[in-house]
Amino acid sequence: MGKNRDATPSLAKLGRPVSTRVFARERTFDLLDRLRQQPVIWISGPAGCGKTTLASSYIESRRLPCLWYRLDRGDADVATFFYYLGLAAKKVSPRVKIPLPLLTPEYFQGISTFTLRYFENLYQRLRSLSILVFDNYHEVPPEASLHEIIFHGLSSIPEGINVFLISRHDPHPALVRLEANHLMGVLGWNELRLTLEESSGIASVRFPEKLPKKILQQLHSTADGWVAGLILLLERLKRERTDLHQLGKLVREEIFDYFASEILNPLDPETQDFLLKTGLLPQMTENMAERLTERPQAGRTLTGLNRGGTILWRNESSRSPSTATTLSSGNFSSPGLKRPSPGRAYPP
Repeated sequence: MGKNRDATPSLAKLGRPVSTRVFARERTFDLLDRLRQQPVIWISGPAGCGKTTLASSYIESRRLPCLWYRLDRGDADVATFFYYLGLAAKKVSPRVKIPLPLLTPEYFQGISTFTLRYFENLYQRLRSLSILVFDNYHEVPPEASLHEIIFHGLSSIPEGINVFLISRHDPHPALVRLEANHLMGVLGWNELRLTLEESSGIASVRFPEKLPKKILQQLHSTADGWVAGLILLLERLKRERTDLHQLGKLVREEIFDYFASEILNPLDPETQDFLLKTGLLPQMTENMAERLTERPQAGRTLTGLNRGGTILWRNESSRSPSTATTLSSGNFSSPGLKRPSPGRAYPP
């Protein structure tokens, strides 16, 4: 376990991302202030909705000390996870000379106890009001034992410390117990979606001139609260001074490239094929997906993609819970970001 660890971890893995031209989203900052009454906050939403930027800018705005840890698939090896978390702890508490322990074979039998003692030691090294951030939680495979490790590690957080878990997915079943025990609050897509005021604020810091109110309303309506979509539109508008309808057509290829890199490429070939086929229509039901893809388990695939943050829109009023719109249906096939009613161009 953990034999191929790098001697020097990537700065991106252990460093808080810092962006320029960030609009301070005070509405969501206030929500985080209230949620911090619970020790753990799960921040979830689709790709490109501004989760990481929100957490980073909140920490900067509130001037809070933090330990930032970016998860990846390699952390499924729990020995690797503890190794790099120990390096992150050393980075934020350089005066503590004794390093956190490595997970070696003699601890495997009592790994729950090891985890509890490890995190207790870690929390002692963090300053009061610190935020411990685990970003990209969706990168951890669902079957990984790391979920139980995280659960045990977050079960005894001392007062004055908060943990942010950032993911495209809903909380893993192993962590739902934290929410049930009132130890974890959730900030989801409904709260993360931009308001018109926030869309206007982002435009004010990213666009070189003041935009007319009508244009701002059109941009907000087209992006429908999705940060990445709004930024793509604004950046293209800088280069192509054209009307919004034409702009939606021009930006389509950029949206395809964004989704291909963020969503499609990490998926297995079978799921990629499923998404591209179901993207032929603006809405999709279980029966339609089964007939189009010739897969009898299409309903389960739709449900899994929805839970994993890949479904764009879900018709909650339908008797059939599988009535949904998929990733590719709006942004790969339609002329712009905005999809036909009743669905919107929600991010994947």
